[in-house]
Amino acid sequence: MLKIYGIMAFTMFLWGINLALLKLLVLDIPPIVMQGTRIFVAGISLFLILLIMKKKIIYKEMPWKLVLLATLLGVIGHHSLLAAGLQQTTAIKSSLILGLAPLITAIIAVATRSTSLTKLRFFGFVIGFIGISVAVVEDASAISGFGLGDGLVLGSIIVQAFSFFVIRQITLTIPPLVLTAYLLTIGSFIMLLYSLVVMPESFAAFTTLQPIMWGIFLFSSILATAVGHSLYNSMIKKIGTAETAIFTNLSTIFALIGAVVILGEPLHASQIFGCLLIIVGVLIGTGGIEEWIRARKLKNQPQEQYEGS
Repeated sequence: MLKIYGIMAFTMFLWGINLALLKLLVLDIPPIVMQGTRIFVAGISLFLILLIMKKKIIYKEMPWKLVLLATLLGVIGHHSLLAAGLQQTTAIKSSLILGLAPLITAIIAVATRSTSLTKLRFFGFVIGFIGISVAVVEDASAISGFGLGDGLVLGSIIVQAFSFFVIRQITLTIPPLVLTAYLLTIGSFIMLLYSLVVMPESFAAFTTLQPIMWGIFLFSSILATAVGHSLYNSMIKKIGTAETAIFTNLSTIFALIGAVVILGEPLHASQIFGCLLIIVGVLIGTGGIEEWIRARKLKNQPQEQYEGS
């Protein structure tokens, strides 16, 4: 279990820091063009890694219909809706809505009987969302109203949640690393084609990027996206969809750290308290607390039986 916690914490570190880096990248590159190019580089990088490792990349039994469905939902649908939504809503409201992702995934998992969560573990998902709310919302008036942009962001996490279930089904027969390479490459290729048709002039932004921005772009593409999504999809196969989703709350903590260290934003006491709630929610939601309680009972059981005899 500690290994799983370590892998997911590292993945969420990459994703959280990546949010701060993306804010820097969109200052120089249009969002849709940046996303498509970044994800395409990530997909190609994974294929190169597979070739270097001499791993099999072509499978006759590849379920292409499911792969295309996962691509449509998790790459094209999620990133397109999110990019469009972020342009029409505030950062605070979008962060709060994105914080619903684990809870929505858990609800879908329970409704479709993909997993069974105890009341205590489901409570952990709720605690995690409360922690995110405390961490990102300083003024209640900042989240009043629900507009089109909010609906698009909400739609982006719903389609992504469904993509996780499709991905889990595919990884029963296809290695997660191979699947992730196909998903990222196919999805980003379609996004790039759209960008070339609609806004071809936007690609000129890459010719004026400074070396440090190229470094940020490559870190975001190769580590945060290629490595991060590969690790996440491998954990979906290993521990389940809802069980993996709860860890995404941790990305909020690393995103706040990134905002403070990289962007120079202030850190408030409420954000620290919210982060503590997020950690508690993850420990409860993943079953860590239940395992600890169970282990304590088993440890004390022999002693209780001895004393009773």
